[in-house]
Amino acid sequence: MTDFNDAALEAGEQLFHTVEHGDLAELRRIFSDGAMVWHNTDEKLTDVETTIANLERIRSSASVFHYTDIKREPTPSGFVQQHTLIIEMPDGRTMRDLACCICRVENGRIAHMDAYHDSAVTHGLVHRKAD
Repeated sequence: MTDFNDAALEAGEQLFHTVEHGDLAELRRIFSDGAMVWHNTDEKLTDVETTIANLERIRSSASVFHYTDIKREPTPSGFVQQHTLIIEMPDGRTMRDLACCICRVENGRIAHMDAYHDSAVTHGLVHRKAD
C-alpha cells in the first residue's frame, strides 16, 4: 500500500505544482486519458482540455496565483488535499479560495477529481466548458 500512497501523493504534488508554477500542458501527462474534473460551483464535469483552458484564463489574468496551507493525505483510492488558493488581480482584488480536492489515482495518474471551492469567492472564476 505504501507504493500506491507514494504514487498518489506524488501525483498530487505534480498536479498542484504544475498548476501554480508550470506549463499547464503538462496536465495532459498528470491526468489519465479520459480523466474528468467536477466542481461544486457548477456541479458539472469538465475534461482535461477544458480544465487547462480555464486554468490558463485564470492564471493569465492574475498577478499572483499561489497555494498555501496545503494539507495532502493519501486515501484508499488516491489522495485528498485541502488548501488556500491566493489569487491577486492587477486591479488590486484579492481572492482567498479555501478549497478541498478529492482525487482518484490510477497507475500514478489522476483519473478523477472532485474540487470543492468557496463559491462566494470563486463566483467570478467560473469553471466552464471551453468555447
